[in-house]
Amino acid sequence: MKLGTTSWLTGENFLDNARLVAGQVDFVELLVYTWDRAMRAKVGGWLDGLAGLDLEYTVHLPTDTAANAQAAARFFADSTFPLLNMTLHPLPGWRQVDWPALVAMENLIDRIEFHPRFTFDLTHSLLGRPLPEHYHPHIVELHLSGTDGRIDHLPLDEATLRRAMPLLCENMLVCCEIFDLNDALRAVEAIRRTADAAGRGSRSASNQAAGGD
Repeated sequence: MKLGTTSWLTGENFLDNARLVAGQVDFVELLVYTWDRAMRAKVGGWLDGLAGLDLEYTVHLPTDTAANAQAAARFFADSTFPLLNMTLHPLPGWRQVDWPALVAMENLIDRIEFHPRFTFDLTHSLLGRPLPEHYHPHIVELHLSGTDGRIDHLPLDEATLRRAMPLLCENMLVCCEIFDLNDALRAVEAIRRTADAAGRGSRSASNQAAGGD
């Protein structure tokens, strides 16, 4: 299991945010909300610095249009920047697009569409449509945050963590989608402690116990 946070903890700069959590998490989810010339230039300018950190990365593709999501996906696929996963929303027209192999579909609160690789947002499921059981073998990434029953991306709560426990398997990517540095890191530690107690520890915890690698 690998534990991560998003790239939006103190603003949009991927590199600034990644530096804040380097050594404390396994990966960072790079949040790309749209794709245009300005965004491409900013992202391109951050990649070398990101590659120099002791971190791995996933990408959340743009959420505005399938065309922008495809353009961003192709940018990363054509680059030499290594990724663990690319999360995609079920945008209108997504089925008519040829996606890179690393793309995984995410469930929304009110919409679930199947893809052989799946990013499961547990909090979306708690607030809306539950994920069908037959999707579970296809989950490659889990998104977690707290909820008060109305909104998500709150500090992780004990009830949501308990619901996540059956999904915390050895190969799972677990991203805390909480947009506050302290709350995100507290969530990472809570998941790590819970997983360690159940014998499902994260890579970063193993490295810390061994003195790093």
